Amino acid sequence: MSRTFVNFAVLSIALAISAAALVLPANGQPAEATNARIERLEGAVLAPCCYTEPVSIHQSEIAVKMRLEIAKWVGEGRSDREILGTYVDLYGAKVLVDPRTRPEWWTPWIPWLTVIFAMGFGFWLLRHWQAKTVPADTLSSGFELAALPDFEEDD
Repeated sequence: MSRTFVNFAVLSIALAISAAALVLPANGQPAEATNARIERLEGAVLAPCCYTEPVSIHQSEIAVKMRLEIAKWVGEGRSDREILGTYVDLYGAKVLVDPRTRPEWWTPWIPWLTVIFAMGFGFWLLRHWQAKTVPADTLSSGFELAALPDFEEDD
């Protein structure tokens, strides 16, 4: 065999191996599946500093550390149950996101609707108070009207 052919074969094999390394991580899953799994796990764990937001969107130092740990553990081939169990052992069961407690799509609208209804009621109340007429007998009750002097007309 010619030396050029051998060099070409070695180069082709090296390129095939590097392409496979990019597409298939160490655990043998495709990169998209691994990334989706990492995102799912990050969304299933709450940041232990406040327990209000999942690690995937929280910006605290501990949340960033947990995102890095999750990616590392997925790369090592740990199971989802094992990863979540580690965080439950460290922080307790409240670190897991309960799908039953996730807010519905309409939840962010509640404060805005409350403000709109309150403003509408306030405007209605002001107009209602302004439109109320005061009866004439309430003005004259208790007060004596002074007699007006008679003016004579000059013809």
